[in-house]
Amino acid sequence: MFEKIAVIGAGTMGHGIAEIVALKGYVVFMCDVSEEILQGAIKKIEWSLRKMVEKGKLSHDDLTSALNRIKTTTNLAEAVKDSELIIEAVPENLELKKEIFSKLDKMTCAETILGTNTSSLPISEIASVTSKPDKVVGIHFFNPPVLMPLVEIVCGDKTSSQTVDRVLTFVKTLDKQAIVCRKDVPGFVVNRILEALIQEAAWIVYRGEASILEVDSAVKYRAKLPMGLFELSDYVGIDVLYSAGKAIQDRDKGVIISPLFEECYKNGWYGKKSGKGFYTYTGDFWEKPKIPPELADKVRLEEIFAPAVNAAAWLLRNKVVEKEELDKAVMLGLNFPEGILQMADKWGIDVIVQVLRSKQSRYGEYYRPDPLLEEMVANNRLGIKTRGGFYEYA
Repeated sequence: MFEKIAVIGAGTMGHGIAEIVALKGYVVFMCDVSEEILQGAIKKIEWSLRKMVEKGKLSHDDLTSALNRIKTTTNLAEAVKDSELIIEAVPENLELKKEIFSKLDKMTCAETILGTNTSSLPISEIASVTSKPDKVVGIHFFNPPVLMPLVEIVCGDKTSSQTVDRVLTFVKTLDKQAIVCRKDVPGFVVNRILEALIQEAAWIVYRGEASILEVDSAVKYRAKLPMGLFELSDYVGIDVLYSAGKAIQDRDKGVIISPLFEECYKNGWYGKKSGKGFYTYTGDFWEKPKIPPELADKVRLEEIFAPAVNAAAWLLRNKVVEKEELDKAVMLGLNFPEGILQMADKWGIDVIVQVLRSKQSRYGEYYRPDPLLEEMVANNRLGIKTRGGFYEYA
């Protein structure tokens, strides 16, 4: 498929991407600004591979071969020379990414695909500094890349179908599953839904409608999500989610940041990595918040999830993603037990619309039900109870 791949950035995402690429037989050049960072990344990769050997998932020979396929350099030109695919994985800073892509454009041939691992920044704007925007594409791996099965492929305004097809084929060789976000919308697919969900949870607490523990207990024990939403925020990093939410809010008001997130972000309460977020941590890596199951009935799930269903409807109506891929995205990218459209069909589309209208009357136009949901209610496509909603039912 590709003879040589370059990964720019050796942080959490960069070294994870380099590891899975090398494991599947590709030669990968990993580039960062210092030897110290690169050697630290190699140690983390080696630790991860050894864990696979201990669990019987990898042989010692495979470990050695994978490590031998990873080359490191602080020289960007050396890293990208003759590379057919480049995956940039530097911090989520638009100006930094544009600076790097401007350099990559001058260092690579016309056929080289330039991928960015951004989770929320506009692909089209990154591509605008290059002479080949048709070859620029979002290749969004999820953290940790070695374990998470989903890759979100994101089209910029000028990304060619040939580029998307080549990246889709590449992702399959990594034994990952891909969805295609066909329009360069803020938040793409997964983060647009996640931010709507997490921010609404924070708004519910801020307004005094429920407590953090009540919300987390409801989603964990009744919706069967693997983590509570505030627990998840602390795990991912409140700073990461705040930045992604701001990127969406600033571009099209697809989400409104809660004052709870503002407060945590401004105080440096980022979650587990800072010892404090929505919960407080003692430093034990395996520590989890104690979320009592008996609080699970204190808040309606529809109150928490309605804005996320609204965001999903917006994505479908604007032809950003197919419904099957949307549900696959939340199951594989967010570990939902079922797709959010399937969940909405179970609750009832009319119930979701009622919740949104109630919130709209109290809190403003952000909660206005998407026209797709209104149309479904008008056509009596309410979900399982009418045998047809987002999906058909026998």
